[in-house]
Amino acid sequence: MILNTKAMRRAAIAATAATALVLAGCSSDDNAGSDDGDTSAAAAGGRGPITIVEGQDPLNTALESIIADWNADHPDEQVTFKPLAAEANDQYDDIAQRMQARSDEYDLIAVDVTNTAEFAANGWLRPLEGEYAIDTEGLLPATVESATYNGTLYAAPKNTNGAFLYYRTDLVDQAPTTWDELKAECPKAEEAGIACYLGQFKNYEGLTVNVTEIVNGFGGSFVGENGLASAIDEQTAEGLQFIVDAFEDNIIPAAAQTYSEGESQTAFGNGEAMFLRTWPGFYTDGESSSIAGKYGIAVLPGVDGPGASTLGGYNVGISSFSDAPETARDFLEFMQTRQSQLYYAEAGGAPVLAEVYDDAAIIEQYPYFTTLKEVLEAAKPRPASPYYSAVSKAISDNSYAAIRGEKTVQQALDDTSAGIATAGN
Repeated sequence: MILNTKAMRRAAIAATAATALVLAGCSSDDNAGSDDGDTSAAAAGGRGPITIVEGQDPLNTALESIIADWNADHPDEQVTFKPLAAEANDQYDDIAQRMQARSDEYDLIAVDVTNTAEFAANGWLRPLEGEYAIDTEGLLPATVESATYNGTLYAAPKNTNGAFLYYRTDLVDQAPTTWDELKAECPKAEEAGIACYLGQFKNYEGLTVNVTEIVNGFGGSFVGENGLASAIDEQTAEGLQFIVDAFEDNIIPAAAQTYSEGESQTAFGNGEAMFLRTWPGFYTDGESSSIAGKYGIAVLPGVDGPGASTLGGYNVGISSFSDAPETARDFLEFMQTRQSQLYYAEAGGAPVLAEVYDDAAIIEQYPYFTTLKEVLEAAKPRPASPYYSAVSKAISDNSYAAIRGEKTVQQALDDTSAGIATAGN
């Protein structure tokens, strides 16, 4: 993954904020988002109109419906939605500039799961504890984990996502639950003249996602619990070695080294592969492809049984500088009510409230929800690091080098560990 100018600026902003945090005397054992009590206009709490910001996304319609419901019952505490730019780096820059200025313009901030730890470590999000604690009972556990940093909840899960294993039902009798079972099916793909397995193995964020979930399936990890140090061990090496071997054995074709989501889905939809790892959106999109009616979905395979998808989605945190944090806290819980979460289901998203996946009417409309719940119950968040961009780059760059045979697995892991160790510098 090559950092563009905006990404470099983003890293500089994060580094500046993190340095300021260290100089203020915070340690990894402290609540990183706590303040000294005098710098926030909302130190004593407060109620009133609030503004929520989120990047432009098709699921914004669900948020708009939730806001309409809230505003109908709260005339003195109206919520205003401000959509940010469509491009992720521009969204980040917009928020970072206001947070560094300690602006109270934004009360609630929708944060990609990859950035939640960073925003918390920078002191931009109010810890959801004490009077600001929210009820997380009933939420999918992995979504709560994705909003937690250093043992403290800093955001409320809003919507989520997890990947399926898509498989050709005309070639495979049932979905494999382990990698060994999947490999055993590969001769059928060879006979059909197609690839066995496709994922997203281009050198970008998608590679980090694919590598991380396979490594997780082997019981490995790239970072420790605080997200600041490497946790690479024997299981991590086994996971990366499996990927490298899969390319060498042509279980995964060399062409997949150039695939992101679009290319891999197109190839599978054109009948060029037997298995595909990708997100739920293809479940309906594939019905207009050449393999319509010829594919099923399952949980990704693991080592001894079903594996674990990498978690996607968005969390929402209260700005440390909001002048109406009490209203903001109440709106967070309102977003997680059954009706609010149903809006995300109806918009084609993945709710964070577990009971929605048991709703008969929803399952009838979205039959893949039964499997999606299984996926999300087993899913794992991405490495929770305040320097996630640098950590992800270390993982993707070095994993890509190993896949291409430019580095041994051990050298790739050593270099990844070094990259994680210097991520905040």
